[in-house]
Amino acid sequence: MGFTGIVAVSVNGRPPLYAGFGDNAAADGRPDKDTLVDIGSITKTITGAAAMKLVDQGKLSMADRLSDFFPNTPEDKARITIHQLLTHSAGFTDAVGDDLEYLSKGDFMIRAMDSSLLFEPGSGYAYSNVGFSLAAAIIEKVAGKSYADFLKDDVLRQAGITKIGYDKTFDARRSLLTQDGRAIDDASWGGSAHWALFGNGGLVATAKDMIRFREAFVSGKVVSNAGIELAQAPLVREGEGVPSHYGYGLVIQDEPLLGRTYWHNGGNPHFTSNLTDYSDYGLVIFTASNNPDINADIAAMVITEMLFDVKIFQMDATDSN
Repeated sequence: MGFTGIVAVSVNGRPPLYAGFGDNAAADGRPDKDTLVDIGSITKTITGAAAMKLVDQGKLSMADRLSDFFPNTPEDKARITIHQLLTHSAGFTDAVGDDLEYLSKGDFMIRAMDSSLLFEPGSGYAYSNVGFSLAAAIIEKVAGKSYADFLKDDVLRQAGITKIGYDKTFDARRSLLTQDGRAIDDASWGGSAHWALFGNGGLVATAKDMIRFREAFVSGKVVSNAGIELAQAPLVREGEGVPSHYGYGLVIQDEPLLGRTYWHNGGNPHFTSNLTDYSDYGLVIFTASNNPDINADIAAMVITEMLFDVKIFQMDATDSN
């Protein structure tokens, strides 16, 4: 179909299978399990895990409010909770800056606090990158270190994960490339990662460490069992009549043929990604692509069709971000 990128499939914790497509899709040739890809909004899944780590440490509660951390929070946003930020139910708009426009933390905070809410916090659902970047700012304040360093030192290291991060992890020699040959730092960040992305998108990772992260998370190597259960609870419905719910950085669905499914995807005009866990079957699929037409979602659906002998693929499949 013209897919270019990397796919990974893991079943019941056995060694994953990897396959790369596209002879020149990566800086060093055909993509493989060690190629760095832009995981886009799957970053939110990792932010949710980071928040739960702080809950485990007794440093954060999902009931904590913006005003508890930022005393000058405007009145309309003061009572917004961490729970609402992590479930897209705070009422924030999608974005306050372009991914390629360098946005400092100070400028991001000003824009976020000055933005108009779409609804009364807690009364609806609206996908929001802003909410997750505010969660990252809170993580930094509580942890006393940068969001990226907290991920590296406190969330990922204990699971043996070293290839998920921003600038310190990125290596242009291992980057998936755009179809016109640009690396992730240029095409996704505009040069370096910044606060239009921190917490909500733009993390780079290898397929090997994405599979490792998911398996470590569900086995209790990242957060406690209570944290796993809370993060994966179907907390907020993703719109009226929609069959899916949002947990803390994860989409939760129950499908008649596929069972309980946890997933997230992400993308920008150049790169797409998809992480799906069919938990009833012990099956984890990760896909990443540099082809906007035959993207990571399509690859994940085709693999699912083959493994389950079902028909779900549609050519109008779109990315949730």
